[in-house]
Amino acid sequence: MRLAQSLFFLVAAALALAVGTAKAEDKIGKDAKDPGFNALDKNNDGYISRAEALGNPNLSKGFKQADKNNDGKLSRSEYLRAMTAQDASTAKKKIANAVDRKKDDHRSAATGASASKGDKIGKDANDPGFNNLDKNNDGYLSRVEAAGNPTLAKNFKQVDKNGDGKLSRAEYLAAMTKQDATTAKNKVGNAIDRKHDDNKAGTGSSSTK
Repeated sequence: MRLAQSLFFLVAAALALAVGTAKAEDKIGKDAKDPGFNALDKNNDGYISRAEALGNPNLSKGFKQADKNNDGKLSRSEYLRAMTAQDASTAKKKIANAVDRKKDDHRSAATGASASKGDKIGKDANDPGFNNLDKNNDGYLSRVEAAGNPTLAKNFKQVDKNGDGKLSRAEYLAAMTKQDATTAKNKVGNAIDRKHDDNKAGTGSSSTK
């Protein structure tokens, strides 16, 4: 009798949990563009159609992959699985970016540059510094952000060594250092040319006397 009662309560608890889960919003993660399963399921049939999935751009884009049984609609479990995978991917990218920024900081420190400062290299009046260019503080410079430095924007493709469409702090530092080295070389060359011209002028004036 006690065994039967225990089984009854276990089944009742499982059913209550299942109902509670079905009634819950089931909004996974912090995707601002995801209103949650219940909000997407406009007709309350317990599924998300392609039309309803448009309420979440990422879900709509990956609808075919999320629809595991290919029935043209997403069940709550398919939705949850897709959102969980999306959050895991987002977290992985954030970790990778954090690791990349850490590596860049180490490289900057190795070259004597301070990663905590603006990392403004040289005396280029058109360069506001890495931190000032990095408007969204993600540790990278996009093409739009690089426009704050005309020379950097002009050479963006060459500076973007790994071709990921953005410039890391290390790539920025390398570009600015190279630019300053070129500027210094040109100044030295111009100074030597002027010295030669002065010498020639002096020789010419001496010969006329």
